[in-house]
Amino acid sequence: MPCFGFKLSLCILAASSALAQSPLAFDVASVRPSKPGSPQHTNVPLDSGNVYGNIGSDDARSAAGGYLVATHQSLWRYISFAYKLSGTQELSLRFNMFSGAPKSGAPFWVTGSFDAPPEYFDISARAPADTSIDQMRLMMQALLADRFHMLTHYVSADAPVFALVLAKPGVTGPNLQPHPPSDACAAPVSDQSSAPAPRPAAAPAAMGDLPPVCGVIARVPSSAPGQHYGGRAIPLSLFATSVPTMTGLAAMPRPVVDQTGLSGLYDFTLTWMHDPSGDDAIADNTANFRDALRIKLGLQLKASHAPISFLIVDHVERPSEN
Repeated sequence: MPCFGFKLSLCILAASSALAQSPLAFDVASVRPSKPGSPQHTNVPLDSGNVYGNIGSDDARSAAGGYLVATHQSLWRYISFAYKLSGTQELSLRFNMFSGAPKSGAPFWVTGSFDAPPEYFDISARAPADTSIDQMRLMMQALLADRFHMLTHYVSADAPVFALVLAKPGVTGPNLQPHPPSDACAAPVSDQSSAPAPRPAAAPAAMGDLPPVCGVIARVPSSAPGQHYGGRAIPLSLFATSVPTMTGLAAMPRPVVDQTGLSGLYDFTLTWMHDPSGDDAIADNTANFRDALRIKLGLQLKASHAPISFLIVDHVERPSEN
């Protein structure tokens, strides 16, 4: 059971190998170091709904019929997929930058840095055709334990956070709307193992374009200046944990937790300016994002403390031979 309430202290939630955590395993798998300059590709989305770039309507958000083919991917991305890490947990694993958070224990060859890449690996694996994407995550946990000898545990830390709250009680902004049941992608596509991507429904004109599939936060194409993000049929908990990855750690150096009290799924679009030049670029980015957050979504960030769960890597090795 989780143990919370110990300020600035840590408590171990679980300590076991990934293999012990996951009785599921791929029928067959191949793991190889990636050749330098190889193109990055994966037929299964290695994320938890927080996408770094644009997303196409042909992204089925599925386990691809049980056949995983991923090339030139860092180990931190496979870990993030296997353990379904939130944006907060992923950034902590990679950069150890959140105040009050424990060190992730992941070595440099796993995570890389802002200015140096990690090592890359190709993984192909076969599972039964009816495997769901969440079952494939458990299979990836077992593969990481078997081939990378990875051991992990979770730790909870009472950390400084920003609480995402409504700027005015009971009122959301014009660009944050409940997801309509009539939308063609109302079903959570991440739980469908082989279903095709849903046909996108028209986005409300007042909100602008939405990502073409449900359950993700992603960039939306625009010729206008600024940062343009949208989400379709997402919980606000996903939005909250994605804020540091959308804005950048320099602008948002704390985890963000959802305290809006709003349940259900929402659609949103959000645009803000990010000027990378000048001494006040970070401050301007933060201010512009917060202004857009309040005006367009009716939300704001308040400094607070909250228990956050972090994944700790106790041991990991470069992969054994196939």
